[in-house]
Amino acid sequence: MDMGISGFKPSFLVGIEAVRQAHGSRRVRLAGRRLTGFALVRFVESGDWFADCPVVLDFDGVQVEVCHSKLDELSIGWATIDTAATITGREWSEFMPQWSQSDERLRSRISTERDPLISAGQAWCSSE
Repeated sequence: MDMGISGFKPSFLVGIEAVRQAHGSRRVRLAGRRLTGFALVRFVESGDWFADCPVVLDFDGVQVEVCHSKLDELSIGWATIDTAATITGREWSEFMPQWSQSDERLRSRISTERDPLISAGQAWCSSE
């Protein structure tokens, strides 16, 4: 399931313990980092978010890729997706997906200054 996204190789996990076990050491490195960028997939024709695709978050140069499937499956990737590459394999569809750095909900979360109150998932990074 690459969805035509360059570098996307999801590994879906179920449950918080499975996520902690698989990503615990990496998530700790996010503590204190600012959210400095993001990319998500939108349809060119309507501008609607293609929610089946991963959301890519940049925390001071650390790229985290989050994708869900079904109700309880979560995939987290680390610096594997190339958001500069064109999404391929959807030529049959009437809707064409493309990467976007535009979203009013996320734009307000981007930090341009070092602010200890705006850090990457403080609760997630520090929880056991």
